[in-house]
Amino acid sequence: MLQDISMLNLRKKTGEIIDRTFYTKQRFLVKRKEKPMAMLIPIEDYNFYISDDNIELYSKARIKEFMAADKISPKVTTKAKKLLQS
Repeated sequence: MLQDISMLNLRKKTGEIIDRTFYTKQRFLVKRKEKPMAMLIPIEDYNFYISDDNIELYSKARIKEFMAADKISPKVTTKAKKLLQS
């Protein structure tokens, strides 16, 4: 369950809030003057959803490799277009 917490309360109760996040798996939306500033989530959530920072870069690189490997000749492309039109 996501709970809102102000920056002031987080500063006053940092240890308690981190314990609640770690031991009871609570999630906190940290706000300053009602503006969302940060999320405090259990480490398991981080590892599951976020930890692979390079996944997008890796995916883009793999897509380029696949696109290069899957290129077909202009002659085959023309034949395929003709077949699809009929």
